[in-house]
Amino acid sequence: MTVATAQGVGSAQATPSFPVLTLPEAAPQRLEIGPRMGVLTDATRGLTLTQVLAAPQAWQPITHGSPNFGFTHDAYWFRFQLDNQSGQPLPRFIELPIPFLNSVGLYHFAQGQLITQYALGNAKPFAQRPVRHQNFVMPVTLSPGMNQIYLRLASSGTIEATLRVWEPVHFQSVNSDEKLVQGLVVGILLIMVIYNLFVFFSTRDINYFYYVGFVASYLFFHLTLTGYTFAYLWPNALKWNGYAISTFIASAELFNCLFAAHFLRLEHFSKPAFYLLRCFAMCSGLLLILTFVAPYDITVRVGAALTMPITVTALVLGYWRWWRGAKFARFYCLAWTAMLASLMLLNAGKFGLIPTSVWTENASEFGAVLLVVLLSLTLADRINHDRALRLNAQNQALEHERRARASQQALIKAQEAANHDLEQRVQARTLDLNHTLTELKVANDRLQQLSTTDGLTQLSNRAFFDQALVTECQRASRLRVSLTLIMFDIDHFKHINDTFGHPAGDACLRALAGLMRDKIQRATDVLARYGGEEFVVLMFDTPLPQALAMAESFRAAIEAIRVDFNGTDIKFTVSMGVKSGVPDANDNPQLLLAAADQALYQAKQDGRNGVRAAA
Repeated sequence: MTVATAQGVGSAQATPSFPVLTLPEAAPQRLEIGPRMGVLTDATRGLTLTQVLAAPQAWQPITHGSPNFGFTHDAYWFRFQLDNQSGQPLPRFIELPIPFLNSVGLYHFAQGQLITQYALGNAKPFAQRPVRHQNFVMPVTLSPGMNQIYLRLASSGTIEATLRVWEPVHFQSVNSDEKLVQGLVVGILLIMVIYNLFVFFSTRDINYFYYVGFVASYLFFHLTLTGYTFAYLWPNALKWNGYAISTFIASAELFNCLFAAHFLRLEHFSKPAFYLLRCFAMCSGLLLILTFVAPYDITVRVGAALTMPITVTALVLGYWRWWRGAKFARFYCLAWTAMLASLMLLNAGKFGLIPTSVWTENASEFGAVLLVVLLSLTLADRINHDRALRLNAQNQALEHERRARASQQALIKAQEAANHDLEQRVQARTLDLNHTLTELKVANDRLQQLSTTDGLTQLSNRAFFDQALVTECQRASRLRVSLTLIMFDIDHFKHINDTFGHPAGDACLRALAGLMRDKIQRATDVLARYGGEEFVVLMFDTPLPQALAMAESFRAAIEAIRVDFNGTDIKFTVSMGVKSGVPDANDNPQLLLAAADQALYQAKQDGRNGVRAAA
């Protein structure tokens, strides 16, 4: 800020393009200047204040609803008068709520004298601002009578002059409320970034990584566009602040393309659509690199121009996948529809196509919150969709098992009929019939063994275990003794298969089965392979402390296994869930299994290679 010497205002005061705004004795706490200003376009960016004051005929009124001139290389001068009718000096803040402007100059005249002037802009250190605020806030003291305000704006981005005149105390109050709202928006985005980052580390689902990358990029874009990063994160990094917006735009577009392509599974659904998004991703990646070397006014225009095609393409592909039966794309479509609407408002305001309003100013916040919430529902919805597919596959497997059991029953009935028929035959056929019965018995025993034994590990299979679980629950309930179920599976089993191949994974399953077969010695205990890399142990009359001790011994023994596969020692660990208690006669045996499975899931969440007991 500089308090200058006298400077004549000249005849410009009398021209129609020098509007007068009256401040009565009961002056308003906030005054919106809007388009009530004269404007002078400086195509050369070289006009001085003296030249501007000497050229009253060049001033023009603002004819559209908002002083928004979009992307332009020109500098713009604005002027208006504040008529202080209170009879005493009035302290006021003049706020320009557009933080991303290269050059902001304000000149305050009273009675023909230059009282106050400011030379601000995001090309200057933040510490030089007279008020610590993310926007340009310039204190002035309005003298009684006429006060002439001149404003010069120049930027490599958009030019907006939505000026406000504030009573200082009211400004601080409103500013606190606005920062609370911004804090809520940023808090929501930040929480979603951190939460989904943890989900990514837990699941290794690349969709979460792309989602986190997009939300984080958009979060920093929003904070940079609104001036908060320059105010609080890098107030002295002028060069970086000069191109940060275009960098985060390019980054958000890149992660948007990657997320859409992978989440919608376009590589397997439509190669042209997949390559189209891949092309957009390559363009965004190239733009991301160019933001560090190319002029900001070029990269920000290219980034803004790419935003709509990328968003519309991603949205159209989402609706296409939804229309073709991919129900998991429904929340995705709603999320990007909300975001597209907000981007249309934001870009229309930036290009000066519509007047600036509370909706255009906060369109990105509204759209971002809706996008984050709906995309979170999108990811959860797809997880449920995939789970439904797995359940359907399990139901099909159970149907095949039911048919196998029906075939077994039919075979038994055929055996009974054959026995009855054999009794009616003559003695001469007795030896032949006995031989036939023997062959049928061997086949039946083999079928019975195949239907209850896992072929890979030679342990009992899931069908046998399900029947044993029902029987043992009834017995334990009748005798009022504890029944313990231990469920465990191999940690990172997919990694073993991906690294050493599926034969190595099979070798690990056989080694684990052999170890556990030696550990389970009681005739009443049941050891079975439940499916994939999952195993279960059912122990009769085993209280929880004893069960946990045994589970820990199992875990330690398994951790010590070294499986020799083609000259390579493979080691692995397991996570175990334990559920123990006296079952009630009315309880569903599957509740015991579900509780052990939940404890197993908790062991996974707690870092794997551990034992957890169900509540």
